[in-house]
Amino acid sequence: TLEKTSRHMYSLIQTHQYWRRALKKLVLKHPYLGHKIDTETEEEDLGKEGCKGVYKNLAKELNLFWKKNEKFKPLTLRNDQYFCEKDERQKIVSMKVTGNYFITVLGPRTRSDLAVYSLRVFDRNTKKKINEISNLIDKPEYLAFSPKYNIMVAKSHETCLSMPDTLNIWTLESQSDSFLRAYHLKSSGNGARCTALVLKEDIFFGSLRKDCVVMCPTRYNNKSVVRFLALARVNFCPDSFPAGAWKTDNAGDRFVKTNSGLIYEGHKVAVEEVGRVHIPHLVQLGVADFTDKWAILFSEAPKELPDRNIHLIVLDMANMSIRHILKAYEPRIAVYGASLHQQEPDVAVAVGKDGYLKVFDLDSGRELTNQRVPKPMARTNTTIIDFFGTTRFMLGSITDIHVFDLQFPLYPSPEAKLDRIERRREHIRTVSIYGEVWDMVEERALQLAPPPGVHALDPLMQLQQNLAALNQVNQAIEANIVRPELPEEADRVEQLMVEFRAVQQRIHDLNQEMEARISVAIEAVAADLSHIFVLTNTGDIMTFDFCESSPIDESIGED
Repeated sequence: TLEKTSRHMYSLIQTHQYWRRALKKLVLKHPYLGHKIDTETEEEDLGKEGCKGVYKNLAKELNLFWKKNEKFKPLTLRNDQYFCEKDERQKIVSMKVTGNYFITVLGPRTRSDLAVYSLRVFDRNTKKKINEISNLIDKPEYLAFSPKYNIMVAKSHETCLSMPDTLNIWTLESQSDSFLRAYHLKSSGNGARCTALVLKEDIFFGSLRKDCVVMCPTRYNNKSVVRFLALARVNFCPDSFPAGAWKTDNAGDRFVKTNSGLIYEGHKVAVEEVGRVHIPHLVQLGVADFTDKWAILFSEAPKELPDRNIHLIVLDMANMSIRHILKAYEPRIAVYGASLHQQEPDVAVAVGKDGYLKVFDLDSGRELTNQRVPKPMARTNTTIIDFFGTTRFMLGSITDIHVFDLQFPLYPSPEAKLDRIERRREHIRTVSIYGEVWDMVEERALQLAPPPGVHALDPLMQLQQNLAALNQVNQAIEANIVRPELPEEADRVEQLMVEFRAVQQRIHDLNQEMEARISVAIEAVAADLSHIFVLTNTGDIMTFDFCESSPIDESIGED
């Protein structure tokens, strides 16, 4: 009995320590949830419930607000947050979110503004800007960062056709010299273009633990190379790096020239290639993921190939080779989001432009299930987060964000198949920016207003009149294009065809301009456990805060 009791006590202590650790890890990774959990008083005051109870209650409460329901609506804020600051000639073009940091990418507001980009890093605890990297000639489209090791990596597009792209590496938090290193992706091939960046912290390669590893697929000439680069903060000096020939530049800084770029003296970053896989396909832009066991990419086949289906390429990290190439989507479908889900069996989840969400078993290499979802509008409108162990998807359509979980059974029974459509409806939560659209359209009109003293013209009216006139011209030209009877008439017809195409192009441009004037669409979606952040094409950031959800009937009363 004593032995049983002590074993029981030991397991109780172990369980308590496990949940305490889980709670502390959660608050460390998601500090914005700190006000929900008081870690100091937890020991005495938590009583019978313990850390497990606190953890479960928090997950339950957040899930209640996220789930589709008629009772609560999230608090919606627009543009009055600390991370919305920008100059009058800049517009926010992209954003990234982690527990501690909010990163915005700023670009030119109009086409006549200077085409330079800058990165701003904000601390979510202090709500202060802690770093700014400005005057980037290239839009940092692929951006990855490690808060723990204070590293931020972005792809820099090389303008010279025969030169490969470069990875620029900075510190995430501000220092006297924030730029750490430019790493040329030289060994990726002639003029290789980087297609994605995924960074993972504290990951094992074999038995070696790496601080952070960047997965960097590059492609050129109908084939691709996936490289895994381990980054480590180190101090470069002649003692630590005696092999290099140290030189001095014009500013007096000492550096070593390596074939993948210059390494300057000081506390910089070392890049070590820890793995490389050659893939006999072009890989798709912007979609890749990896864990210490698997990595996934999607192929993109050019028109010339007989089999133009989109394939899921599964890499086995243990022996750095391709494990499976499976058909994932029909030809010419862009994959807008993909994630490796940590569970048994190991699965990858992907969503394509055609609005099919698919789940693949990585070990056996087969598609487990697929499901129709609202079509996402663009790659940036798809974000995938791990929500207390379930994979939670956010898909942005024009003015709605659809939220749903990976909650259907992986091996469904016939009954479950019949039931799935019904059950799916409960899980989809739509957060809409409709209410804000009209204010934004008015603001857009305000931005386009003429200077004081100049007679105001309705730009939409003008566009519509131009469009009507062009349509008439188009019809007139079309009526005159008749098959030439005589050889000398061929020139006349050719000239008319040229005019016809030019007018059609102009009509298309005007249509685009009209849409841009009046529409507000979602540009990017980011999320954490209690917020969804939405960037619209007008450069506004909307924040949906689920922690501050309010009952719907109250809000109706206020209106």
